[in-house]
Amino acid sequence: MADSGSWEVISGGGSGRVVLGADFPSGRRAEAGFHDLACRIGPGFSFLQTRPPTERPGQGAAGDRYVGPWVEGIARDRHQVAAVLGYRYGSAYAAAIAEGISHRQPMPAVILFDPQLATIEFLGLEFSREIGAVSSLLADDEIERARKAAEEICRPATSDIAQAAAEIVESYFEVITAAFERAGLGDARSNKFAIAFESYISWLSAADQIDPGPAWEWSTVIASSGYPGLPAAACAAGDDGRPGRMIRFDVGHADLLRSEDVAEAVLALLQSRS
Repeated sequence: MADSGSWEVISGGGSGRVVLGADFPSGRRAEAGFHDLACRIGPGFSFLQTRPPTERPGQGAAGDRYVGPWVEGIARDRHQVAAVLGYRYGSAYAAAIAEGISHRQPMPAVILFDPQLATIEFLGLEFSREIGAVSSLLADDEIERARKAAEEICRPATSDIAQAAAEIVESYFEVITAAFERAGLGDARSNKFAIAFESYISWLSAADQIDPGPAWEWSTVIASSGYPGLPAAACAAGDDGRPGRMIRFDVGHADLLRSEDVAEAVLALLQSRS
């Protein structure tokens, strides 16, 4: 099976039919993930999910630094990849992984779930959510300082996502360091949740450097009932600003990957490639 440093085996490690998932794992996320989808599809496929490397924003973290090890890890595996799945902001990585794999085998299917492209506004939103998650440890003035930092970093004139990501992480640690010490949690920069947030912001900003258009043109989009699509200006693929063919389901975004109907549709797509 593929390099365990780059890929996590979700299920069916012994199957020769491989499905890859690009997503950032988060212990705090309430949304369903590829583990839920794999359980509903059942045996017959080996499901693997990307393991993001530990990177710091603004320190050379580029899209190819993520994609290269993932593709190389799969290249060591003799099995054929049937499909590459991408969830939200992982959809850009899914496209790049599929393109890399296509150099040694036929192009795998590309299936995207509520695909999105990273924006500075979203980085700011994630910063605010992370501050909210630790707000019980923070003083009122620390929460206010974080709010002002998010507004300043994500101001309309900002255009450099990598720089904004680096500033968000630095502001995050400036806000939480004293709070972690007060709570007896030790050095904030060594805390596993803080490290995970830093890696997540880096993962998002590096995704912005990937052009997913070529692979997205022949992808299938699995969309939740509230999925707004992509702005035409943000995506070169498709006449309506959306990648590939879209199949919409009457299910909320958080439950998209645990829906039985979605699992049946994905299984049909996988079987059509067999």
